[in-house]
Amino acid sequence: MNRSPQQNLRPDHRFGGRRAVVIGGSIAGLVAARVLADHFDEVAVIERDGIPDDLREPRRGVPQARQVHGLLARGERILNDLFPGFTEDLIRDGAVAYDFGLGLAWHHLGAWKPRCATGVRTVCMTRPLLEAHVRRRTFALPGVRRLDGREVVELSASPDRSRLTGVVVRRRDAPGQVEALPAELVVDASGRGSRAPAWLEALGYPRPLESTIKVRVGYASRQYRPREPAQVPWTSLYILGSPSDSRRFGCIVPVEGGRWMVVLAGLFGEHPPADPEGFLEFARGLPHDALYRALLGAEPETEIAVYKFPAHLRRRYERMARMPEGLAVLGDALASFNPVYGQGMTSACLQALTLDAALAEQRRRVGQGAIAGLTRRYHAAAAKAVDLPWQMSTGEDLAYPETEGERPLLQPVLRWYTGVLHRAAQVDREVYVRFVRALHMLDGPEALVSPRLLLRALRAGLSASLPRMSAAAPDYARQPADT
Repeated sequence: MNRSPQQNLRPDHRFGGRRAVVIGGSIAGLVAARVLADHFDEVAVIERDGIPDDLREPRRGVPQARQVHGLLARGERILNDLFPGFTEDLIRDGAVAYDFGLGLAWHHLGAWKPRCATGVRTVCMTRPLLEAHVRRRTFALPGVRRLDGREVVELSASPDRSRLTGVVVRRRDAPGQVEALPAELVVDASGRGSRAPAWLEALGYPRPLESTIKVRVGYASRQYRPREPAQVPWTSLYILGSPSDSRRFGCIVPVEGGRWMVVLAGLFGEHPPADPEGFLEFARGLPHDALYRALLGAEPETEIAVYKFPAHLRRRYERMARMPEGLAVLGDALASFNPVYGQGMTSACLQALTLDAALAEQRRRVGQGAIAGLTRRYHAAAAKAVDLPWQMSTGEDLAYPETEGERPLLQPVLRWYTGVLHRAAQVDREVYVRFVRALHMLDGPEALVSPRLLLRALRAGLSASLPRMSAAAPDYARQPADT
């Protein structure tokens, strides 16, 4: 894409609309507004909460703002395309960047992944810092305006209800007053609790079908300051068991200010407690004691914040037989993933690019400002963009017998091959690099099933199954990273 934040698309690609409305000032809503600014004269972002300007202040409407947030490499690259120099700005404000393979000590399935260069950059920071940078860049765009402290109460439509004409908005400080806000396109980025299904029902349309995979994840996060950071031979630490022996996992990531963000989590009700003693004891019960030992050498700086996630949720707008023109659903309002895999923000960025491409294609096929057909075109493409992160995250969780949800027919085969790749990645660096690139959505799943990689994975997977990979394996949480 490679365009400056103030530069519009070429005239023959610009959709040419007058006004678009975005419901929700989250990362998804802000990235959508950035894309829409290339196609519409005006973009209004409606947010129920007041949007903070302080880089350190979590937004009230984000209950998980105090938890660890992952930005995959694909998402970071998209943000740098949309906002040139974005990562450099984050680093100047304290974000920490490193090569994923060199900086991360990752214990999984009873062994350590190799520490080697992968060429995949990871950037770590708190959610408020990331969101503040996206917010500042987006609202600096000409034509993008913020409407804080307002909520959408319903969708406006044409007399025959075939086309949306905008939204009806109510100020939260004056709930008795409502106003109509006309728009040619309404983008719902209001999150998992989206009211779009109910609004559509009120207009005489069916609700979208929903797919759910129940995992009942519980998180507890706390910020620490390491006493002797130079003595720690890793930048990040991730401890994860296997479906056969553990329902717990934990990680440490560096954030601005020389601090650690520590998250402990568990599945199916085995959740970490919110008291300091219980938090530490839960860490002691992880499949490896490296994280517990690290906490013994650090000072807590915040209280413990807890968050619960019941299930993956996907709304199938692409399967609706009837929909009004002028609606696009994006972000968690479209698909909400288990946060442990860190795919939500990157998926939202991919959906925003899908909307960008759909608007450009709409202009080419139908003409400037012509909205008919856009809703169906966008949702069909967005469903394809969601398929990969959905398959990756739900596929991992469906390996647990307690997971509730429909299992694909090929799930046993996929699960077997995923296990082969995980084991092979413990001993074969090429397999590990390929796996990391797919994990960060830089490559598609086809990169993991090439005949050459399949052969390497099978050979390495057999090697990783031998007894020498257990007690005799190098402890990458203790040793310096390879160069």
